Amino acid sequence: MASISGYKLKNGQQRYRVQLYAGTNPATGKAKNMKRDGFRSYDEANAWAKVQAGAAINNPAHSGYRLNMRIGDWLRDWVTNFKVNVKEGSMIVYRYNVEHYLVPKIGHYTFGEYTPAVHQRFIIEMLDHGGEKGAPLSRNTVNIINGTLSNALQKAVKLGYISKNNAAGVEFPRSAGTAKRKLHYWTREQASTFLDAAKDEKEPVWYYFFLTILDLGLRKGEAMALRWDDVDFTANTVEINKTRLYRAETGEHTGEIILDDPKFPTSNRTIYMTDRLRAALIDLNHEWYPQPTIVSLDNEARVQPSHDFIFRFVNGRFRGKVLRDRSTNGAFERIRKRVSLPRIVIHDLRHTLGVFLRESGVPLEDIRDVLGHKDVSTTLIYAEVTPTIKQRAAVKLNDFLADGKKKNPKRVPKIN
Repeated sequence: MASISGYKLKNGQQRYRVQLYAGTNPATGKAKNMKRDGFRSYDEANAWAKVQAGAAINNPAHSGYRLNMRIGDWLRDWVTNFKVNVKEGSMIVYRYNVEHYLVPKIGHYTFGEYTPAVHQRFIIEMLDHGGEKGAPLSRNTVNIINGTLSNALQKAVKLGYISKNNAAGVEFPRSAGTAKRKLHYWTREQASTFLDAAKDEKEPVWYYFFLTILDLGLRKGEAMALRWDDVDFTANTVEINKTRLYRAETGEHTGEIILDDPKFPTSNRTIYMTDRLRAALIDLNHEWYPQPTIVSLDNEARVQPSHDFIFRFVNGRFRGKVLRDRSTNGAFERIRKRVSLPRIVIHDLRHTLGVFLRESGVPLEDIRDVLGHKDVSTTLIYAEVTPTIKQRAAVKLNDFLADGKKKNPKRVPKIN
C-alpha cells in the first residue's frame, strides 16, 4: 500500500516522494516501511511503487506478506496452531464457524484477493441466505462469524502475512437484526402442567432435571454439569461454577464428559433454591444415598457430598449413567406433546423463570444476577414481556393518581 506526495526543492522544482508499507516485523509487531524521494513526476513515482508492490507479492519472504495463501488454509492453521489458552467452549465455536461457514464460503480466496469489498458482500450474503437451505442468519450469528474471521486475520497481521485486517470495521445494513426478539416461555399454569406430566414418566430423573432448570434458571449445560457437592442443603443454595460441553461429546469424544468454565465470569453464581426444588433434590439424593454418612442440621436433608453428577438415570439398564443431550431433548419434547403445551425448547425454561421473576416484581438487576447474564442489556428482554406486567403498571398508576386526588381534591370544570 503506497502513499505518494509532492514537495518542492529550494529552487522551486517539483519532486515526488513514495512511502510504501512493507509488512510487519514479526519480532516487534511494528510496521515496516520503504521510502524514496526524488521522483520527477507522479507517474514515475507510481510506477516505482507498483514494481515494489509486485515484488512483495512475488517474493513473500522479502516483504513478509503471504498474499498468495488461501484463507481456508490459514483459518485451519490458525484454529489448530495459533489459538492457545482459549476455553474449549470458545474453540468449539471457532471450529464450527471455520468449517461450517468460512471455509465453504470464502476459503478459496487468497489474502491478496480478499478485499474489504469482498468481505462486505460476504456479510450481506450471510445475512440474506447464509443458513440452512438458504435461510437468513441473524445479525448476532453473523456478528459471531465475523468475529471469528477478524480474530484470525488480526493474527495474520501480527505475523506480517497481511498488512490489514479486512474484517474489521465491516458495516451491517441498518435493517439487519432490527426485528424485536420474540421471547418464548410458558405461563405458570403451563409450567405446572409440564412438571406434573414429568412426574408420570417411567424415568424419574426427568422431573428433577427440568424442575432444576426452571427454578434456578440454568442453561442446559450448567444443569448437566451439577454435582452433589455443588448443593448446600443447609444454606439452601446451589453453586454454579462449570458447564458441560455436551455438543463436543461426539466423534472422538463420544462417551466422555467434557466440563468447562461457565459462559461468562458473571455466570459463576450462587442461587437460592425454592422450597419445592430443595425438597425434590433431597428426595433424589436419598435415591442414591439411602444411608447417608453426613446429615444436615435439618433432619430431612439426607445428604452425602459427592463428586457424582446429580442427574443420572435412575431406572433401567442405564441406571447410574449421566444424561446426554439427545436424551434430554427427546424427553422434553415427549412430555410437552403428551400434555399439548405450546412448543418451546429446554432453554426457554430459563426464559420462563425470567418472566416469573419479572412478574413477581423482582428488579432487572437481580434477575441478571440470578440468570448470570454478562450485561443487564441482555436482561432487558424481560422488561416488558407480558400483559401481567403492563396491567400491574396501569394499576400502580391508577393508585398513584387516586392517592393524589384524595390529598388535593379539586372540582372538575364543566364544559359548556
